[in-house]
Amino acid sequence: MSCNCHGKSGAAVTRTSPFDQCSTCAKKHVVKAWCLFNEFLYTDDNRDALSGQLRLTADHLMYDHRDAAVMARDLAIIIEENRDAEITTEWDDLLTAVREAFNSDHPEAGARLEELSQSS
Repeated sequence: MSCNCHGKSGAAVTRTSPFDQCSTCAKKHVVKAWCLFNEFLYTDDNRDALSGQLRLTADHLMYDHRDAAVMARDLAIIIEENRDAEITTEWDDLLTAVREAFNSDHPEAGARLEELSQSS
């Protein structure tokens, strides 16, 4: 799938590799995984899909934001091994790490969010 804000360059691309370092792509994948995890009637299909999304998150972060990539991989393993009862702060920690990576790579997005919060 193409990405309209790829990498730090902000260039639109027509082909995206799973190993392209892009916090925008990572954010897209982690948000989808989190939604699948919290969806009603959490099924095996959802588990497989969300595990894959977490692994794609890790791929997009593994060089430029290694700590966040490891968090995504570790959470994927927990999901794959059906060890959900062990989950404590992993989702919150990962979502925070991906947001921080995204905001670091795209400070203009943070500025727009700040403007939106002031106008409300």
